[in-house]
Amino acid sequence: MTIAHPPSVFVSSTCYDLAQVHQDLRSFFDSLGMVPVLSEFPSFPVDPNIDAIKNCLAGVKEKADIFVLIVGGRYGSETENGKSVTNLEYLEAKAKGIPLYVFVQKQILTAHQDWKKNRSGDFSKIVDSSRLFAFVELLLNPVEKNWVFPFESAQDIIDTLHQQLAYLFMDALTIRAKVRRSGLSEALMQDLSGAALLLTVQKPFAWEYRLFCQVMNDEISHVASIKKDFNYGLALGKAVRLSDLSEVVKWVQMKLGELMSFSESANVLFNTALPKALGAPGEPADVEEIVYVGKRLAEIYRRALEWTAEFRQIQVEDEFSRLLEITSRTPKNLIEEIEAFPVNLNRQLDAAERRYKETKQPQSLKSTLTLTCPDMTELDGELRRLRKLGFK
Repeated sequence: MTIAHPPSVFVSSTCYDLAQVHQDLRSFFDSLGMVPVLSEFPSFPVDPNIDAIKNCLAGVKEKADIFVLIVGGRYGSETENGKSVTNLEYLEAKAKGIPLYVFVQKQILTAHQDWKKNRSGDFSKIVDSSRLFAFVELLLNPVEKNWVFPFESAQDIIDTLHQQLAYLFMDALTIRAKVRRSGLSEALMQDLSGAALLLTVQKPFAWEYRLFCQVMNDEISHVASIKKDFNYGLALGKAVRLSDLSEVVKWVQMKLGELMSFSESANVLFNTALPKALGAPGEPADVEEIVYVGKRLAEIYRRALEWTAEFRQIQVEDEFSRLLEITSRTPKNLIEEIEAFPVNLNRQLDAAERRYKETKQPQSLKSTLTLTCPDMTELDGELRRLRKLGFK
């Protein structure tokens, strides 16, 4: 696999009290051939159409390959939700799943212990807001899985990063070697997200099922804009005019036939293709087949969203508009159930893994993708109503 650019390192902290630290880190990353991303320097990418906070978060989401968080004595200005920009940048990096290194000044860690004993105390000589201690509390929470490094100077941070980046480089070499030995095709490796590829290499607990969920989630995230169109009821496309009830009914029947094929295809994928891809107990899973099934189920999800959108492009007489509105809601359950399935399965896998660690006993779980048949009562009733009114 080719590497298109050197890694970008996003440095997040309060700027005013740590300006020299930022400058030193910028020089350090430059010397390594990395691309430092710091918001106070002219090289920071800015979209003039959005505000400063959104630019910072976009910098993490779109540019950061590595995230370095430095916590000094300032919490910084708060946003509308009460969190600082630094806090939001950290959450964005966490969500992205990139390597993250957390540094907190030693005096802040010491004061944090005192704050835990007396949260209403006056710490204004050390921090600008007690919210900083709450942020440190979050960073230290074992659930966050952060290794927090104390520091007193920029050199402390640089010395630590020298060692930690070397470990990261070795991890990358190891994973690269495993990927090369995995037997996956170059096309498949290029097609998988980093998280999905890592699952195929590291093979953690129930990796086959987690890979399936990851592929589905990745594909579903790619059509987030279509889901928003669905939520807002947007109609983007060429309008089609249907003049009488017979035309409307014929079109509705055609669309319901399409929807039925979506459901039947999902049933084949889940009940036939997926078990074959995962393999019987004791048999190896087929990565390419797992990816295929995950992608095709997500494709059905996308088609169902687009199916609904087509109804908004149909123009009819007012008398027939309710018939179209009722029919357009038919795939709602299908959409919600496919979207929820990988999320729920991952939760089941997490619970099974916890039980295994506690009991050391083999675990089993049963997961079912239930595609609820739409209730056609309202649709049938509307058709009867129209016919009673004399429409044919």
